[in-house]
Amino acid sequence: MGMCESREELKDPQFGRSTIQPKMSENPNLDFYRGVYPFQLNNQIQFHMKHWKTYNQQYQWIKFYSDLESDKQFMQWLYPNFFQSFFNTTSFRLSIKERNSFIEDESIMKQYLDNVRMFQRFLGIGRDESQQLQIIDQQQFDQCIYSYTQNLVRIQRFISSMSILGQRELALEFLQVIKNKLTKKNKIYTSKFQGFELLIEEIDLSAQSLYSKKKPTKSFGEFKTHYVQEDLLNEPWVQAQILTKAPIIAIQEKRESFEIKQEV
Repeated sequence: MGMCESREELKDPQFGRSTIQPKMSENPNLDFYRGVYPFQLNNQIQFHMKHWKTYNQQYQWIKFYSDLESDKQFMQWLYPNFFQSFFNTTSFRLSIKERNSFIEDESIMKQYLDNVRMFQRFLGIGRDESQQLQIIDQQQFDQCIYSYTQNLVRIQRFISSMSILGQRELALEFLQVIKNKLTKKNKIYTSKFQGFELLIEEIDLSAQSLYSKKKPTKSFGEFKTHYVQEDLLNEPWVQAQILTKAPIIAIQEKRESFEIKQEV
């Protein structure tokens, strides 16, 4: 049933530099989710966002797959993170304030989680009757992973976005589905996704027992390039706690510094 049509060369825009375009508002990602930013996704993507959960005909899914594959803008706006995209320089990486607001605003987070489910379905992944996340369209999954490999970069952005927007356990659950299919020794998995696995600093999370049979051996310091862009790597706030729901608090002193407010 799957249908993807990407012909772009595979790149890793998350892990490099890019020129950040001038913002048309102070909080473009928040304003976009609130519907007040002077930019809109194309009409086909907007239609699918509203109606994809009602699709039950093959032609509807084919259209859904094709439209999301060919569009080059929706990923950066619907799944923001701490990276500026090379593919869509009119979008913007999250600010600390925006990241905190996404997590705290129930309305925005509800929209975000709906969008998470939409992209999972684009990849042929969804929940079964027992609410277990699994591959439900094997052909679509295989095409997006093996044939139209630009989706590997999209998946990296997707996992990073969930991880830093308070949805780390969802990110790990999604990653486990991919790992189960590709196996941990698969070259695609090891080169693109292994760095997103559970970290030593997350050992107290319930996600460890759910999605990791072994004690984690990787540390955040080794893999923080998966969560923030290169120019942010040495910022004091770039710590493993950004993978929790705890807000990042900015403190203005003689020099600007940051700390993570620990959850009680």
